[in-house]
Amino acid sequence: MAEGDVAQPGTQPGTPADVPGAASAKRHVGQILVAAGVVVFGAALAYGTALLPEATGYAKVGPRLMPTIVSGGLIALGLVLLKEALFGGFRGVDEVEAAANPTDWRAIAWISAAIIANGILMVPVGFVLSGTLLFVLAARGFGNTAWVKNAMIGLVIAVITYAFFNYGLGLGLPRGILPV
Repeated sequence: MAEGDVAQPGTQPGTPADVPGAASAKRHVGQILVAAGVVVFGAALAYGTALLPEATGYAKVGPRLMPTIVSGGLIALGLVLLKEALFGGFRGVDEVEAAANPTDWRAIAWISAAIIANGILMVPVGFVLSGTLLFVLAARGFGNTAWVKNAMIGLVIAVITYAFFNYGLGLGLPRGILPV
């Protein structure tokens, strides 16, 4: 408290009621849950990473490297988000505006369907076709209904990516039903 300020009756300077943002921590339950979810997801990824085999060879860089970096980053990000949520809420989030703009669940459904279909169809139909479908469904999720145009763009991107990985890097992506 500044000099000359009077504490509210029943409170002492430096108590939680006097700390900025402490009283509002109860209002940010959703933000706390998001932060905790990021920490839990990072911890689960770290656990899964620990189950991967050790690297062999001279470089000692194996399948654990990137998941370790990502899981560490997720845990650190989750802890920072948790600190923000507990001490005043996420900065720059206008909760009134966020409440006025509800989540577009149809867009989330389209994009989720795109990711799930891509995962299911990658091996049976191949990278090019599943990547094209991924692009078309994700574009629909973002509001674009030009199906043929999106299919052509997705096909071009998928073919270039397939060629780069298969022929440029020598990493075999699933060929599927196409004779490429």
